[in-house]
Formats: sequence, structure tokens, C-alpha cells
Amino acid sequence: MSTAIDINNLVIGHKGQSILPPITAQMEEGGIVALAGPNGSGKTTLFRTLTSSLPPISGTINFFGKPLSQYNAKQKAALFSIVLTEKPDDIFLKVSDIVAAGRYPQLGLLARLRDEDEAIITKSLQTIGIEHLRDRNFNALSDGEKQKVMIAKALVQDTPIIFLDEPSAFLDYPSKIELIQLLMRLAHDENKTILFSSHDLELILRYCDTLWIVSHHAPLIVGTPEKLIEDGSIESYFKPLNVAELFSIKKNV
Repeated sequence: MSTAIDINNLVIGHKGQSILPPITAQMEEGGIVALAGPNGSGKTTLFRTLTSSLPPISGTINFFGKPLSQYNAKQKAALFSIVLTEKPDDIFLKVSDIVAAGRYPQLGLLARLRDEDEAIITKSLQTIGIEHLRDRNFNALSDGEKQKVMIAKALVQDTPIIFLDEPSAFLDYPSKIELIQLLMRLAHDENKTILFSSHDLELILRYCDTLWIVSHHAPLIVGTPEKLIEDGSIESYFKPLNVAELFSIKKNV
């Protein structure tokens, strides 16, 4: 198993003002990590820095052993895909149109979809379980279905790394669980390296294997839910919480 993302002494912030101590962390290829923390703690800034939309103040970010700064735009499009909370609002877009748009970073905007691209699109729809929605208008879908469409769009981009910003936002609890289980399957079965941010602490403690936790001006901590509950990290970073109940839930799932 190779290292997909290697972060070393990374300082993030705005206009030269750091918001967290230097960050050092790694993600293995095919791993899935939940990025959690209180509102305003730096999750979004870290997410934007890792996805190259915000420059780091200092430190290094390596993807598969190569500095992120050395990838050009086309190479980044082949390296990682991003699922944001914002959704398309064009009432005339069909699901197939939105998912197909995930191929254009590989082809160019004026390129026509080839047979192999159509096959990738169909496979992605099947993997996410929404092939039956192919010809539906996007705006007619439920929030959970829309989120699946956006993940299918990221999947057809055919990148080894997928970043998702608050993918469970605005979903009901059963849809949140279904989404987390889907992300776990993509990591374990499709060998995708997945980092997603979330406010749903109880959910990720139940279902995720690894957490990165940030808090206001505090060091990033990394570990399994069990470890972070047992050593008091969850309780100190998220107050108030019934951590004993959460730990019991995690152990029994």
C-alpha cells in the first residue's frame, strides 16, 4: 500500500496568518478519512488548501510522492476530483448530462464522448446505484439522489483521489448512513483515496475507521474513533459530549 497524500509541516491560513499549528499527516492509497471539527476550526481552510484552491503559507503537500505545486491544471484534474455542497441549478440538466461533465477534464470541453467514456459513465451510475435516474431532470431529485449524482460525476473523472466537502449536509439520517457506506465501498472496492469533511460527529464515530480532527488553534489529531474517545481527544475537542454513549454505540455497530 503506497502513500497517496503526504502532508509535512503544512501551515494553512489567510493572508499569511496561520489558523492552526503545522500539520503533518498521511493517507494511504485506498484509505478513507473523515475530517471533523467544530465550526470555524479550520476544516474548510484545510480542505481548500489540499484541493489547491488556497495556497499554503508554508510546508509541503505531496500526492503520490510529487509536490502538489508541481502538478499543472490538467494533471490535477486527473489526480483528484471534488464534490462540493453547491449543486447545479439548471432545470434542463439531466442526470446523464451532469455525470458526463465529469469526463470533460480528461477530454477538453469541445471533445465528444467516446464509446469508452460512455462505458465509464454507465459503470459509475451502476456503482453508485443510480442508473435508473439517468434520464431524470436533476432538479426533480431528492437531496440524497442529487448527492449521489455528484459523487457519480466525481467517479467518472476517474481520479485516484476524491475530496468531498460536507457530503452529508442537508440529508436525513438514513441517507447519511447510506452515503457513508457508499464512500467506504468506493475506498475499499474501487481503491479510491477519500477525504471528506463532516459536522456529523456521531455518524463518523459510528462508521469511519480514521478521523482527522481540528479545533481552534489546536494541533491536528489523527486516530481511530476508539483511540480518540479513550484518550479524551473527542471530549476535549467537542464539548459537551456523552462520549461513553458514543463509544458504546461504535463498539456495537
